[in-house]
Amino acid sequence: MMLWKTAGRCAVCAAALLLASFPLLAQKEHAAPPAAKAGAAAGKSETAGKPAAAPATTAPAEGPAPQPQSPQAAVGEFQPVLHAQGAKIATCMDTIVAESASVIDAPHTAISSWTTAAPNDNVFVSIVGLNYANKATPNGAAILFAAPLGSGKCEGGTVQIYPFGQSCSALQASLIKEGHTIATLRALPVVETKNGYRDVLIPTAGGGCVLVSVGMRQ
Repeated sequence: MMLWKTAGRCAVCAAALLLASFPLLAQKEHAAPPAAKAGAAAGKSETAGKPAAAPATTAPAEGPAPQPQSPQAAVGEFQPVLHAQGAKIATCMDTIVAESASVIDAPHTAISSWTTAAPNDNVFVSIVGLNYANKATPNGAAILFAAPLGSGKCEGGTVQIYPFGQSCSALQASLIKEGHTIATLRALPVVETKNGYRDVLIPTAGGGCVLVSVGMRQ
């Protein structure tokens, strides 16, 4: 009987010691520094048996990729505009400026015509020659015209001419990716672009193609 009582007391004492140790263990776990936990987590791999991945290296910052330069010429640098200013044209000046900006995208030279007696009441025409760094199309030409309609209004148009070394069929296939063929004029395809220009493709004797692009501006 004494043996059972002694064993019972020992069991009670052991249970009391175990319960008393729980807060201490919890306190030790809670007091673990965050750095130690972070280090332990960093040593683990997401996939068993695989070493932890090495930290990614940061590539040196690079500047933006070079972009082709667009014409940044001021309005007064377009020769047709200079000619119109010299002719004292006012009614169609905005049209001439807009047309020049739309067709002149390279070093150029222009010759212009107007009626000196009444420049604001008659048509203005300019023929422009352009030079490109592109060996496939080193030269081009543009014609722009503007005519007053009365009441301070003006209407104009442009014609751009570019000779290409590639065939007209290859050029047409490229153009209809964003446009569509609207006519064939005696074997000359006409492609209308998404911007409203109409491109006529004229085959050359050497297997190339001349693109004639016509646009209207109101």
